[in-house]
Amino acid sequence: MSLDRNSLYRLPWSKTDNPGGWVEVTDECNFHCEGCYRKNLEGHRSLEEIKKDIVACRRMTNCDGIAISGGEPLIYPHIVEVVDFISKLKMKSMILTNGEKLTWQLASDLKKAGLDKIHFHVDSGQDRPSWIGKNEVELNKLRQQYADMINELGKVQCGFHVTVYRSSLHQIPDIIEWCRTNISRVQHLSIIALRGTPITNDLEYRVKGKKIDPETIHNSTKNLSDINITTEEMLELISGRFPSLHPGAYLSGTSAPETTKYLLFVNVGNQAKVYGCLGARTLEIVQVFYHLFKHRYCIFTKNPKVGRKVFALSIFDKEVRKTFRNYLKTLVKNPITLFRKIYAQSIILQQPIEIINGMSNHCDGCVNQMVYGGKLIYSCRLDEYRQFGTLITSLKK
Repeated sequence: MSLDRNSLYRLPWSKTDNPGGWVEVTDECNFHCEGCYRKNLEGHRSLEEIKKDIVACRRMTNCDGIAISGGEPLIYPHIVEVVDFISKLKMKSMILTNGEKLTWQLASDLKKAGLDKIHFHVDSGQDRPSWIGKNEVELNKLRQQYADMINELGKVQCGFHVTVYRSSLHQIPDIIEWCRTNISRVQHLSIIALRGTPITNDLEYRVKGKKIDPETIHNSTKNLSDINITTEEMLELISGRFPSLHPGAYLSGTSAPETTKYLLFVNVGNQAKVYGCLGARTLEIVQVFYHLFKHRYCIFTKNPKVGRKVFALSIFDKEVRKTFRNYLKTLVKNPITLFRKIYAQSIILQQPIEIINGMSNHCDGCVNQMVYGGKLIYSCRLDEYRQFGTLITSLKK
């Protein structure tokens, strides 16, 4: 499938009018993940500092929700209080975790505190006990365990993050296949290409004008083939298995606007079958009307059970028309389909920060901005501030 961005909705998010905020509660972690860009430099942060950053992030970005990250946020001793604080500010809360420390009691406490969503980071690059050496297909068994647990918990949405490497790239369709069969239990999947700082003969790095050794940069690598996976490359793999799955919206790059950094798909289906997807017009309607009535953009909907009313958008959206036709065909063959709930499920392909022509290329409208030292920064570059006091600049020799 060739990507025609003219047929997609360019998400309207900007730096200061953005649906997503980000806060890091600790940089301690119980795992090592290949490609991790966070060092353990500070440990657990104070609850008061975290609350101040959340309030500042909301003020600076007009965000709809806050992603709680780390490190591993579930080992942070005040994680329940953080979720409760976000909930009382009338914002959506989401935890990004590897899941290893999630107990039923902790999950119940987080639910009572108002947690809206939990995303599990599960992939083959982790040193996860009992799962080392397992490929992405085998890891679907672990993903299923987490999805079943959150489904039993109820009222908390479930999602997954998967970092893909050159070695696991071909297994993306198998992860998506599993995700689609769990549309009633899994509300989101992010497929994120491995990121890293390239070490090459034609690039040099500086901090405050002084040249630094690239080997001192955390997550630097000489293996460029591992860190050049693009969304288009991932899309080509997916379309071979799922020709009817089409993206509806995107974000481009900052320094290289021709790059597609963030590609959004939304499946529509029930427990038995995925009928199709939402198109660009529907995603535009959702964002525009949400902003009209809430005065901010939508990071995710609270209720993934969209119901048959979603088919009314066929009037505006050709992708929804296709989806509705597929639903009607199934309904004629099997009338019991009428009694099955209809769900929406988002899938995102993401091409993280990279260096193109000597310049850092971020997502233009990044939903992962955070407050550090009173300033709004890209969360993926936090360690540069912590290690060097400012951003690293890259230059072509």
